[in-house]
Amino acid sequence: MATRAVDRVRAGVTGRLAAGIAACLLAGATASACGGMTSTPTAGTATPTPSSTIPPAPSGTATPAVSGTTSTPAARAGSWSTADSIDPGLDLVAVSCPSTTDCVAVDANSGGTATSGNALTYDGSSWSAPAPVDQPNSLVSISCPTASFCAAVDSAGDALTYDGSSWTPFTGVDAVGQFEAVSCVSSSFCVAVDNSGNAYIFDGSAWSGPVQVDSTEGTLTSVSCTSPSFCVGVGGTGGFTFNGSSWSRPTGLGTGETSGTGPPDGVSCASSSFCVAVGSDGGVYTYNGSSWSTRADVDAIDGVSGGLTAVSCPTTSFCMAVDEDSNRSVMFSGSSWSAPTPASSGYGLEALSCPSSSFCVAVDDNADVLTWHS
Repeated sequence: MATRAVDRVRAGVTGRLAAGIAACLLAGATASACGGMTSTPTAGTATPTPSSTIPPAPSGTATPAVSGTTSTPAARAGSWSTADSIDPGLDLVAVSCPSTTDCVAVDANSGGTATSGNALTYDGSSWSAPAPVDQPNSLVSISCPTASFCAAVDSAGDALTYDGSSWTPFTGVDAVGQFEAVSCVSSSFCVAVDNSGNAYIFDGSAWSGPVQVDSTEGTLTSVSCTSPSFCVGVGGTGGFTFNGSSWSRPTGLGTGETSGTGPPDGVSCASSSFCVAVGSDGGVYTYNGSSWSTRADVDAIDGVSGGLTAVSCPTTSFCMAVDEDSNRSVMFSGSSWSAPTPASSGYGLEALSCPSSSFCVAVDDNADVLTWHS
């Protein structure tokens, strides 16, 4: 299983405990009543930056409001459904929805007896049974730009595609690392990244060889592309942009893999001038087409930051991000972030996909799927 997927599965038990504590605190109970949690962060947890000390974002970029400790909601209201178990015995680790009536989710194995390498499809009302497409491998990421095309990658360095009705056999692509993420603009352009700092490009018929993007930390955790001439990848060193022919030098985000706070784990771009990256320290960064904003802590309750693992931005005025530590979400309205909202899952939220500003799908490490509607 890829590095981040392994980390997320291992964090499952911790996430379940944190989920209960977070829900308890939001309900208004005292810290001691919620398991003895105090406002002092535990070792290795980032201390939320007071809003008065957060520098302004680069010109042209709205500075995300640090609302994790306030009750001010984002402008758009909505709610999460109850969790629905659709893949018992396995971890749902990725989902992609090109529309509100088409989604595909994939799974991984956290050490149980069930066989991973399955895909499940959503038709707007219900989910299919798990279908074996890459067994016995653990799939780690999927991207579906349309209902008739998806690309998925696994922890063994394989890639496979879906045409809306059937999957191709998996093909070995990455012989030097383990895939972490994939992003597709169309059936003729995808980019996949791995834990050795490499990127691979799919042209509609074949995958390229590895291109070294991050030679320092060596792990690219997420990638998002809006066109064949614009992608953003994030990882241990920070953020990288792709202009259609080459990758930029890194821009520092977070403080690296070994800092205790971690680098960004997820990124989503609505355009070449608007991207949001989220980190395992509960921080977010916004890209305005030329530079990144300073970190804003948007996922903190009682002084403790959550672990944001994924974000989805269908437009520049709406993003949703989810937390694998405390199974909660935060929402961006175009100018500010909402306070963290607990989802109804009791497990770590692994991934999400929002095809519109009124509909999102999230999956967790207990085979559950949840939907959000505004």
